Amino acid sequence: MPPKIPPTDEVMLNMTPMIDIVFQLILFFLFSLKFKTLDYRIESQLPRDRGINATNQIVEDIPSVKILLFRLDEDDATKARTKIKVGGTPEIILPVYTWVPDNPKANSLIEDERDKQFREIAGRIAMLYKQNPKLKGEIETPPPKGAAVPHGDIMRILDSFLEAGVTEVNFGGAPAPLPKKQGGHGP
Repeated sequence: MPPKIPPTDEVMLNMTPMIDIVFQLILFFLFSLKFKTLDYRIESQLPRDRGINATNQIVEDIPSVKILLFRLDEDDATKARTKIKVGGTPEIILPVYTWVPDNPKANSLIEDERDKQFREIAGRIAMLYKQNPKLKGEIETPPPKGAAVPHGDIMRILDSFLEAGVTEVNFGGAPAPLPKKQGGHGP
Protein backbone atom coordinates (compact mmCIF):
# COMPACT_ATOMS: atom_id res chain seq x y z
CA MET A 1 0.00 0.00 0.00
CA PRO A 2 1.40 3.36 -1.02
CA PRO A 3 2.04 5.93 1.62
CA LYS A 4 -0.49 8.74 1.95
CA ILE A 5 0.69 12.23 1.02
CA PRO A 6 -0.59 14.84 3.37
CA PRO A 7 -2.61 17.64 1.68
CA THR A 8 -0.68 20.87 1.25
CA ASP A 9 -1.43 24.36 0.10
CA GLU A 10 -1.69 25.02 -3.63
CA VAL A 11 1.59 24.87 -5.47
CA MET A 12 2.39 28.13 -7.29
CA LEU A 13 4.71 28.31 -10.25
CA ASN A 14 7.22 31.15 -10.21
CA MET A 15 6.51 33.05 -13.48
CA THR A 16 9.24 35.68 -13.11
CA PRO A 17 11.90 33.74 -15.07
CA MET A 18 9.34 32.98 -17.81
CA ILE A 19 8.49 36.69 -18.20
CA ASP A 20 12.20 37.58 -18.31
CA ILE A 21 12.86 35.06 -21.07
CA VAL A 22 9.84 36.18 -23.15
CA PHE A 23 10.90 39.83 -22.80
CA GLN A 24 14.44 38.98 -23.93
CA LEU A 25 13.08 37.07 -26.95
CA ILE A 26 10.90 40.02 -27.93
CA LEU A 27 13.89 42.36 -27.71
CA PHE A 28 16.03 39.96 -29.72
CA PHE A 29 13.50 39.80 -32.55
CA LEU A 30 12.92 43.56 -32.49
CA PHE A 31 16.61 44.37 -32.75
CA SER A 32 17.26 41.81 -35.48
CA LEU A 33 14.23 42.86 -37.58
CA LYS A 34 14.97 44.85 -40.74
CA PHE A 35 12.20 46.94 -42.29
CA LYS A 36 11.94 47.37 -46.03
CA THR A 37 11.75 51.15 -46.06
CA LEU A 38 12.62 51.59 -49.72
CA ASP A 39 9.60 49.61 -50.92
CA TYR A 40 7.11 52.13 -49.59
CA ARG A 41 8.90 55.41 -50.31
CA ILE A 42 7.34 57.84 -52.75
CA GLU A 43 9.75 59.29 -55.25
CA SER A 44 9.57 63.05 -54.93
CA GLN A 45 11.87 66.03 -55.12
CA LEU A 46 11.37 69.39 -53.53
CA PRO A 47 12.16 72.48 -55.60
CA ARG A 48 15.57 73.91 -54.82
CA ASP A 49 14.85 77.41 -56.06
CA ARG A 50 12.15 78.13 -53.42
CA GLY A 51 11.88 77.96 -49.67
CA ILE A 52 13.97 78.97 -46.68
CA ASN A 53 17.30 77.59 -47.88
CA ALA A 54 16.90 78.43 -51.54
CA THR A 55 19.99 78.03 -53.67
CA ASN A 56 20.55 79.77 -56.95
CA GLN A 57 19.57 77.40 -59.70
CA ILE A 58 19.38 77.75 -63.42
CA VAL A 59 15.84 76.70 -64.02
CA GLU A 60 14.85 75.87 -67.54
CA ASP A 61 11.48 77.11 -68.60
CA ILE A 62 9.13 74.15 -68.49
CA PRO A 63 6.10 74.60 -70.71
CA SER A 64 2.94 74.33 -68.67
CA VAL A 65 -0.75 74.94 -68.89
CA LYS A 66 -2.08 76.80 -65.89
CA ILE A 67 -5.66 76.36 -64.73
CA LEU A 68 -7.03 78.96 -62.34
CA LEU A 69 -10.13 78.26 -60.27
CA PHE A 70 -12.25 80.92 -58.55
CA ARG A 71 -15.48 80.75 -56.59
CA LEU A 72 -18.20 83.19 -57.64
CA ASP A 73 -20.97 84.28 -55.24
CA GLU A 74 -19.46 82.16 -52.49
CA ASP A 75 -21.56 83.90 -49.82
CA ASP A 76 -24.86 82.63 -51.26
CA ALA A 77 -25.00 78.82 -51.49
CA THR A 78 -27.88 78.93 -54.01
CA LYS A 79 -25.79 81.00 -56.46
CA ALA A 80 -22.25 79.74 -55.75
CA ARG A 81 -20.42 78.37 -58.78
CA THR A 82 -16.86 77.81 -59.93
CA LYS A 83 -15.12 79.83 -62.65
CA ILE A 84 -12.30 78.01 -64.48
CA LYS A 85 -9.69 79.66 -66.69
CA VAL A 86 -7.54 77.33 -68.80
CA GLY A 87 -4.36 79.06 -70.00
CA GLY A 88 -5.21 81.83 -72.45
CA THR A 89 -8.59 80.40 -73.49
CA PRO A 90 -11.98 81.87 -72.53
CA GLU A 91 -13.15 81.06 -69.04
CA ILE A 92 -15.72 78.42 -68.20
CA ILE A 93 -18.32 78.96 -65.48
CA LEU A 94 -19.76 75.77 -64.05
CA PRO A 95 -23.49 75.73 -63.31
CA VAL A 96 -24.75 76.06 -59.74
CA TYR A 97 -24.56 72.62 -58.16
CA THR A 98 -27.07 71.95 -55.44
CA TRP A 99 -28.13 68.40 -54.72
CA VAL A 100 -31.89 67.90 -54.75
CA PRO A 101 -32.62 64.67 -52.86
CA ASP A 102 -36.18 64.30 -54.19
CA ASN A 103 -35.40 64.98 -57.85
CA PRO A 104 -32.76 62.65 -59.32
CA LYS A 105 -33.62 63.78 -62.86
CA ALA A 106 -32.65 67.40 -62.06
CA ASN A 107 -29.45 66.17 -60.42
CA SER A 108 -28.48 64.14 -63.48
CA LEU A 109 -29.14 67.11 -65.80
CA ILE A 110 -26.80 69.31 -63.75
CA GLU A 111 -24.19 66.54 -63.60
CA ASP A 112 -24.43 66.00 -67.37
CA GLU A 113 -23.84 69.74 -67.98
CA ARG A 114 -20.85 69.74 -65.61
CA ASP A 115 -19.46 66.56 -67.24
CA LYS A 116 -19.74 68.23 -70.66
CA GLN A 117 -17.79 71.25 -69.43
CA PHE A 118 -15.07 69.12 -67.83
CA ARG A 119 -14.76 67.15 -71.09
CA GLU A 120 -14.31 70.51 -72.87
CA ILE A 121 -11.52 71.39 -70.42
CA ALA A 122 -9.88 68.00 -70.99
CA GLY A 123 -10.14 68.63 -74.76
CA ARG A 124 -8.41 72.01 -74.42
CA ILE A 125 -5.63 70.44 -72.36
CA ALA A 126 -5.28 67.55 -74.83
CA MET A 127 -4.99 70.02 -77.73
CA LEU A 128 -2.18 71.86 -75.95
CA TYR A 129 -0.54 68.55 -74.98
CA LYS A 130 -0.51 67.39 -78.61
CA GLN A 131 1.33 70.58 -79.57
CA ASN A 132 3.95 70.00 -76.84
CA PRO A 133 4.28 66.53 -75.25
CA LYS A 134 6.60 67.89 -72.52
CA LEU A 135 3.72 69.95 -71.17
CA LYS A 136 3.19 70.05 -67.43
CA GLY A 137 0.06 71.10 -65.59
CA GLU A 138 -0.55 73.68 -62.88
CA ILE A 139 -3.68 74.05 -60.79
CA GLU A 140 -4.04 77.25 -58.78
CA THR A 141 -6.78 78.66 -56.61
CA PRO A 142 -5.56 82.22 -55.98
CA PRO A 143 -6.83 84.09 -52.92
CA PRO A 144 -9.31 85.42 -51.95
CA LYS A 145 -11.90 83.76 -54.20
CA GLY A 146 -9.90 80.58 -54.77
CA ALA A 147 -9.99 79.37 -51.18
CA ALA A 148 -13.71 78.57 -51.44
CA VAL A 149 -13.45 76.32 -54.52
CA PRO A 150 -14.90 72.89 -53.65
CA HIS A 151 -12.45 70.01 -53.45
CA GLY A 152 -14.53 68.04 -55.96
CA ASP A 153 -14.02 70.68 -58.67
CA ILE A 154 -10.25 70.65 -58.14
CA MET A 155 -10.20 66.85 -58.38
CA ARG A 156 -12.24 66.96 -61.59
CA ILE A 157 -9.63 69.34 -63.06
CA LEU A 158 -6.91 66.88 -62.04
CA ASP A 159 -8.90 64.12 -63.73
CA SER A 160 -9.10 66.30 -66.86
CA PHE A 161 -5.29 66.55 -66.90
CA LEU A 162 -4.97 62.78 -66.55
CA GLU A 163 -7.58 62.19 -69.25
CA ALA A 164 -5.61 64.46 -71.60
CA GLY A 165 -2.39 62.52 -70.89
CA VAL A 166 -0.64 65.09 -68.64
CA THR A 167 0.70 63.21 -65.62
CA GLU A 168 2.88 65.90 -64.02
CA VAL A 169 0.65 68.43 -62.29
CA ASN A 170 1.70 71.03 -59.70
CA PHE A 171 -0.67 72.58 -57.22
CA GLY A 172 -0.19 76.24 -56.37
CA GLY A 173 -0.27 76.62 -52.61
CA ALA A 174 -1.05 79.55 -50.40
CA PRO A 175 1.60 82.27 -50.31
CA ALA A 176 3.91 82.37 -47.30
CA PRO A 177 2.81 84.74 -44.55
CA LEU A 178 4.70 88.00 -44.22
CA PRO A 179 7.18 88.12 -41.31
CA LYS A 180 6.08 90.05 -38.24
CA LYS A 181 8.08 92.91 -36.79
CA GLN A 182 9.91 92.26 -33.55
CA GLY A 183 7.57 93.16 -30.70
CA GLY A 184 4.89 94.34 -33.09
CA HIS A 185 1.68 93.01 -34.46
CA GLY A 186 1.77 92.51 -38.20
CA PRO A 187 4.04 93.34 -41.12
